[in-house]
Amino acid sequence: MNKLSIIALLFVLVLGVSCKKEYYTTEVTEIPNRTIVYTVPPSGWSFNQSDGTYITAIDMPEIDDVVFENDGVVVAAMFDGTNYEVLPQVYGGYSYTYFYKPGGLTISIQGANGSDGFKPTTGIKFKIVLIPSEQ
Repeated sequence: MNKLSIIALLFVLVLGVSCKKEYYTTEVTEIPNRTIVYTVPPSGWSFNQSDGTYITAIDMPEIDDVVFENDGVVVAAMFDGTNYEVLPQVYGGYSYTYFYKPGGLTISIQGANGSDGFKPTTGIKFKIVLIPSEQ
């Protein structure tokens, strides 16, 4: 009986210990963003009488019909020379916003309390990020 127990134990060990190693991988799809950095000089702003804002229009051929309809556009401004702040943003008592259409992006400055905007006296660097989206 002792030999029979050892044989049964070996049989159980061989069948019970046989394991299968499986590998699981996750497929990562990278969707590259496009980043455009653009500095608007003080002379690049114009006053819009109808709503009291200062605006600048940036030619953006990168914003085509596909980007306009499907993708995301994010704009950040560097006010202090150190950090980017995502728009819309209130900085120094003025509200900075943007809107875009195929071929162009417009940035506006208005008083945060609804008053007239102001014309910057130094250049402002903007980072424009086009973010593709899978439909």
